[in-house]
Amino acid sequence: MENRLLLSVCIGGLLFTFACNISTSRKSADTMPKDSISETPAHNMSGREVPAQEVPMRLLEKLGELYGDNPPGVVGFSVESKKCPDFIGGIYIDDRDTLVFQIRGDSATVRKQLEEILGSKEFIVEPGLTYTQKELLVINEKLTERWRQLERTPVMRNVISTGVGTHAIEICLIVNTPEKQKEFRENVMDSPAFRFTGPEVPPINTTEGVNDIKGVALRPEYTVYSTETKQVKFILYNHSGGPVYCGAHYYITYEDDKGVWRKLPINDFAVDILYSVENEDCWEFSASLYPDVYPNHTGRYRFFYDVTIGDMQVGDKLLMMAEFRLSDSKQELAQATKTPVPETILSGLSEQEYREKEEHLFATRVFTVVEQMPEFPDGGHSGLLKFIEDNISKNITKEGRVAVSFVVERNGSLSDIQVIRSSSYKELDDEAIRIVRKMPKWIPGRQRGKPVKVKYTVPVDFHKGENN
Repeated sequence: MENRLLLSVCIGGLLFTFACNISTSRKSADTMPKDSISETPAHNMSGREVPAQEVPMRLLEKLGELYGDNPPGVVGFSVESKKCPDFIGGIYIDDRDTLVFQIRGDSATVRKQLEEILGSKEFIVEPGLTYTQKELLVINEKLTERWRQLERTPVMRNVISTGVGTHAIEICLIVNTPEKQKEFRENVMDSPAFRFTGPEVPPINTTEGVNDIKGVALRPEYTVYSTETKQVKFILYNHSGGPVYCGAHYYITYEDDKGVWRKLPINDFAVDILYSVENEDCWEFSASLYPDVYPNHTGRYRFFYDVTIGDMQVGDKLLMMAEFRLSDSKQELAQATKTPVPETILSGLSEQEYREKEEHLFATRVFTVVEQMPEFPDGGHSGLLKFIEDNISKNITKEGRVAVSFVVERNGSLSDIQVIRSSSYKELDDEAIRIVRKMPKWIPGRQRGKPVKVKYTVPVDFHKGENN
């Protein structure tokens, strides 16, 4: 969950990221002493106009040459570098595209020293503040360790991310009230370097979406859940005639006691993952409610989810919405039933007939990508490569690569074994087939928790030196 804003600066063929939060407020630059600011930050001495990023990039490259401790071919600089001078406490680029040094010591002396080192005056010296980036990094390491120790506790579930900024450690909270800040300081860690962000009051959000359109439907598994429920399951049905694409991001709104719709405080940080739901298939997933962070009350809730029908670039982009309720009534919860399959998805079938058709699809369809892909039983992918290598005949005299495809059945056995890319040598093609046929049963792939048939492809490489 840790989201560091402060990273190493590397300029070269491999990567380039700033050793700082690149964007900072204009106000910080405006408060610099006049004599610390270059008179011509966007021009060189000849008066030629220089692209905004050229000057700081050039200076960073110079610092990397002098003080970087990077692998050959990469020039970079970081305040964490072992060669970083003690008087440089931090470095970042402000919103005027000017390089800013955080320093310790006499600013005039340090500035003169930096001018001599860099051969330039086109930078800002930010004299001693409360914390430099070096000091923030040390504090952040301690905070990271506390996070690991308390990761599953309610106080840490309220934390979306932490990151080292230019002048403070920013801690983003799901619920950012004075009480929650105090709870964090008392139970996790306290420091004047902390700056808390996040909403104190859930913001108003009156967005509405669709729950059934163009053959795509979204439903909660149940229409009613307990106020103590931590997760709600949803089902996305696809009968659009083509694939539907969706991701890991979602958000939830709720109706407060005054009838105003607000965004529910949840951890909405998610890694971008693209899922494909094939035609006549459905996708089940769960959304977290965080009742231990923000106690949920009875009433109406709405779940929102972005999907794309067809081509990811030009397909129809839809905001799907499914409504559900939370209740604290034991009687109502005991009588809760599963949400029926939408009529548009049933297409005239009864729900029992639909389930039978769905089960038949799972039993006969050969998938190419599933939620849990098949796995070689002894060591996974590395074990698969070792099995192939160990079973290549010593009598092979040719070199080449053969691509073999096969279907991993629901019981793990392999079927429909065939060469899909030949080596041009029948000897190698036949040997590759023989090796695959010799494999033990695999761990079958699974979709929505059920074993399914999955088509799989493996390369078989033949090298004279290794085969003899």
